[in-house]
Amino acid sequence: MMKLKSVFSPKNILGSILLLFAGIFFYTHVLEHDWRYKVPTDEEVKKYRISENTALSLYQIMKDTHELLTKHNINYWIDGGTLLGAIRHQGIIPYDDDLDIGIMQEDEIRLQQIFPEFQKLGYSISHDLAYKICQKGCIDIFTFQKEKNEFIHANLKTRTQYPNDFFYDHELLPLKKYKFGDIEVYGPYNPKKNLNRQYPEWDKYAVIHHPHNFHLFFLSNIERKTKFILTPELLKPATATKPLENRGN
Repeated sequence: MMKLKSVFSPKNILGSILLLFAGIFFYTHVLEHDWRYKVPTDEEVKKYRISENTALSLYQIMKDTHELLTKHNINYWIDGGTLLGAIRHQGIIPYDDDLDIGIMQEDEIRLQQIFPEFQKLGYSISHDLAYKICQKGCIDIFTFQKEKNEFIHANLKTRTQYPNDFFYDHELLPLKKYKFGDIEVYGPYNPKKNLNRQYPEWDKYAVIHHPHNFHLFFLSNIERKTKFILTPELLKPATATKPLENRGN
């Protein structure tokens, strides 16, 4: 009995748990893993989809942001997964749960000056690597600067985190409009080279390791190693539950 108690002592249990997590971490982050390619069923895709209410919140945020920035002559462009969604899905990627846009660093003060207008619409505002404007969902507003003929992230940490997210002059300008669900948004003139840098084979496969707010962080390397072959169901954008409100004008 004494030996059994010693085996199941808190110290031994804790040691076993730590050993288990160390093994998982080694397997997922140290060992190399080949990409897995999979054709998802429609039911599998539906399990990854964000809810219609979440989609409604995100489209409303994008509409409000577009209207407020345009009203105050602040140029912006969709970036990251939001850009990928506009080009590949003509809307929000069905499994993405936030929005990303870029502005020029010289417009940062003007952006700050219109924060009260966002707050009047019920949005909260915070800042870390980007300005985060939230109401149920969130939009991240990144600042960019121009160096020679490249538009790069102004924040060094962000630039390090997203080294392939930059635009050459001819890729970004002039900005043009893209269909995004039931609205139109501004984006880069020639986005495909940026997408090729950030998301290799984006026009053939989807890499699903989101939503951002729920995934197994210790298995993230394995999750990123699955490429889902694009199917008609996977190409459908996230859809909202009802029409968007006109609030930003």
